[in-house]
Amino acid sequence: MASIPLRSFIKGVCWETISFILTFFAVYLVYGNFIDSLKFSLVLTTIKILLFFIHERLWKKMRWGKYHIINGREVFEKARKRRKRVRK
Repeated sequence: MASIPLRSFIKGVCWETISFILTFFAVYLVYGNFIDSLKFSLVLTTIKILLFFIHERLWKKMRWGKYHIINGREVFEKARKRRKRVRK
């Protein structure tokens, strides 16, 4: 099953929205400053969305642990073995 990069981005934004709310309230409880809590949470959330997107796309490229259903059976993909190049 394939997915497009936009799916990974939307997935990251959805999760980080929840994370943003939790981070904002935690920072606000500690420091008691609404504006600073908002700034900190926005910067952190932006960084985390970007890193999540990169992480998600890298995992998408890995073949390890993926399978296909062929004739009703799960067929796992094997990791590619790197062959050593022999220099002449």
